[in-house]
Amino acid sequence: MKQFVKAKDTRLYFGEKPLFLRGLGVGSWLNMEHFMLGIPTPDSMIRQSFTEVYGEENAENFFDDFFKSFLQAEDFQVLKDTGINFIRVPFNHRIFLNEQTGEYLEYGFAMMKRLLDFCEEYKIFVMPDLHTTPGGQNPDWHSDNRSGIPQFWEFAALRHQMTKLWGEIAKRFSSYEYLLGYDLLNEPSMASWEAMNSFYEETITEIRRYDTNHAIVLEGDMFAMDFSGLNHFDDSNIVLSFHYYPTVWNDKLLDKDMPREKRWEEFESGLLRLASIREQFKRPVICGEAGYDLHPDDMDFCMDLLEDTIAIFEKHEINWAIWTYKDAAFMGMVYPKSDTPWMQLAQKLREKWTHYKEMEQGKRMIHSAAEEFGGISENLAYKLQFRMRAILYEMQKEEILIPTLRDIPWEEIKTAPSSFLLENCEIWDCYQKLLQKFTQKN
Repeated sequence: MKQFVKAKDTRLYFGEKPLFLRGLGVGSWLNMEHFMLGIPTPDSMIRQSFTEVYGEENAENFFDDFFKSFLQAEDFQVLKDTGINFIRVPFNHRIFLNEQTGEYLEYGFAMMKRLLDFCEEYKIFVMPDLHTTPGGQNPDWHSDNRSGIPQFWEFAALRHQMTKLWGEIAKRFSSYEYLLGYDLLNEPSMASWEAMNSFYEETITEIRRYDTNHAIVLEGDMFAMDFSGLNHFDDSNIVLSFHYYPTVWNDKLLDKDMPREKRWEEFESGLLRLASIREQFKRPVICGEAGYDLHPDDMDFCMDLLEDTIAIFEKHEINWAIWTYKDAAFMGMVYPKSDTPWMQLAQKLREKWTHYKEMEQGKRMIHSAAEEFGGISENLAYKLQFRMRAILYEMQKEEILIPTLRDIPWEEIKTAPSSFLLENCEIWDCYQKLLQKFTQKN
């Protein structure tokens, strides 16, 4: 008889046994994030650029090779050896859906099946998360938002489309034991609670038409940090997930002169504020993302940050997934060697562009424009900087990415995806051992 993960009060169970999740996000795989791969612009614009330079067939082959190279059986063995029992897997809706015709694409479902089959084989729980939506559920690049406006919340037709997609996924994969559950939306932001609750309600109902086995995972507004207006849904297998990046919101926590005990206190107090939803909603909680940039010249400090964060999760029995398993040497435990084609491409592009430079450009341009109005509020400046960055994406595409690709022949660039094969990668030993310190406790 098959077993499935179930929520009972504030804990998770697999069958009759309590389950505590210690995991990793797999990284920039089925949804490509620019800073993680070293390539400017959101996912769909990266694809457009490759298509424009190398042609549609070559571009499709390139990204198919990337998907298949990035995560293979050998990677699951590394996860298993690390003691990980849980992975969170972001995916882009465009690999499942032709947005022009509304037809489903079998390619996306084949990739999901491949993923789930690996998880069944290696007995690692998996939580697929919808990282992008038509129009964007948040204004940032990681939702593949090209406008800086989260239009997903403005049009019910877009939300209905994603409700139906989740239903189709549930219909096809409801029998998998190691499918933890469905993370309906990654980091929604700037939503109305009416629209968000309506989307969640309709999507829960649609999934339950086909699947009563698996958990449904809900994230809050403000990039999964605000649950103040979330409904208490009438479903017995709901799990809540928040994200925790304390140094993003308070960069003073990166001051190495700050006593470690003081930083711990700041980390813990912030985490407990978010985790209080566990008691408020009487539901299990998962921190679906937490992590820090990795600096090769200062890995001791990076590991201190990570160790303290995980230790606080463990202290308060909060299920966790660290961001991330693999990327192009930014936050990943695993990364391609420096002499691989992908890293050589990333190095060329990072000489002209970085994620942080992009953010500063957007802020600077907004504040410059604001001077024409005698200044604007910080809240308005915050919202508008996403739109300014959308303009920057177009400039990056036309002035950086496409010219760089045109200098690289197809016969050379087509080998780049193989850079992510484990045989062509390095593993941060200190990172893996740190995780093992916690995963091998019991």
